[in-house]
Amino acid sequence: MSPTSSAGQPGLRLSAVAALIVSALLVGLSLMVIVPPFTLLLFRLAVGALEYSPLLVLADLLWCLPANRLLRGHRRLRYATLGLLVVAACIAVWPLTTYTRVASAASAQLGTDEGPPRFSLVALITGLPTSPDVEARTIPYAAADGQRLTMRLYSLPPHQQRPTVVVLYGGAWQAGSPAQSENVSRALASRGYTVAAIDYRHAPASHFPAQIDDVNYGIVLLRDSSAQWGIDVHRMALLGRSSGGQLAELAAWSQNDYGLRAVVALYAPFDLTKGYNAPPSPDPLGTRVVLRDYLDGTPETQARRYMAASPSTLVRPGLPPTLLLFGGRDHIVRPVFNREAAAALRAAHVPVVAVELPWAEHAFDMLPTGLGAQLAFNVISAFLDRELKVPEKASAPRS
Repeated sequence: MSPTSSAGQPGLRLSAVAALIVSALLVGLSLMVIVPPFTLLLFRLAVGALEYSPLLVLADLLWCLPANRLLRGHRRLRYATLGLLVVAACIAVWPLTTYTRVASAASAQLGTDEGPPRFSLVALITGLPTSPDVEARTIPYAAADGQRLTMRLYSLPPHQQRPTVVVLYGGAWQAGSPAQSENVSRALASRGYTVAAIDYRHAPASHFPAQIDDVNYGIVLLRDSSAQWGIDVHRMALLGRSSGGQLAELAAWSQNDYGLRAVVALYAPFDLTKGYNAPPSPDPLGTRVVLRDYLDGTPETQARRYMAASPSTLVRPGLPPTLLLFGGRDHIVRPVFNREAAAALRAAHVPVVAVELPWAEHAFDMLPTGLGAQLAFNVISAFLDRELKVPEKASAPRS
């Protein structure tokens, strides 16, 4: 006989309880698409829910079938659960509904003839298109203080000089390695680039400007070894994520003779003083603590250092073409700062492509096959092809 409650209604079987638990998990994950993350754990869940939201939609709808069967005999509970799952699917589908619009806007800015990139369920499972022939090499070297650093080089055989993408990883200036987002480095190398992922010292053990010093040294090292490592010094671009994006902008926009042709910055800090004074809300990372560790103080005690570390102070005419990619729901680097960066570059008549992903959180491309990662890779590839694979651009004046 089925267990009954004190009111004479049938009690919940173990299978029904399991159905409710799974339903609650799916609904909870779907809600992370719109609920702000108050902790780092919720932040990570939000990134996953947003970027793999198409799978959440399928899971919500498909789970309706077993939930309907397992909750038979509990009419109200069954209808309520099914209703919540349908609502959850409607919430989770939001990122996918905006994908085409964002992709079309990005394609229009790039002026490509291939049309906007499309989201692929196949790529969600198989990953970015990558050649098995890509070779990866690890090269050890040392910072000015003797600290060991490493460089990762990715390229197709034979070893010859190719247009080069220098990659700077993110990690709040405190963590990370050149192996970060290796799938993207390999995929870019599969398209005919030499990809050089370089290293830098971490805070709080090393404060700014140690990090930008290491980036500059890494670029010089690449130029000095260009023939050996397959570096085309006349067709180089910097690509950085988060803190790496800030360093990429500093290196590309500073007064130097690198001759960089382009810079790609994903969700990068722009004005560090503003970032400290107006942190995101909620602030799962603890932005002010991160900045104090990086710059060895506050804007009041280290005003010059905050200014020197802010790419906003370097914007002027003549900078290399810049691609900005950022999320509209970023709770680490507020999206308003990247909008300000795009406006400042346009005001200085610097060629800029700014792509805001309305659904996306910070680090949206860290999940290698998600919505943001697919769109970002297609946009980055088109931008780099435009800026690095047209030889005439080497001598063309910058607008």
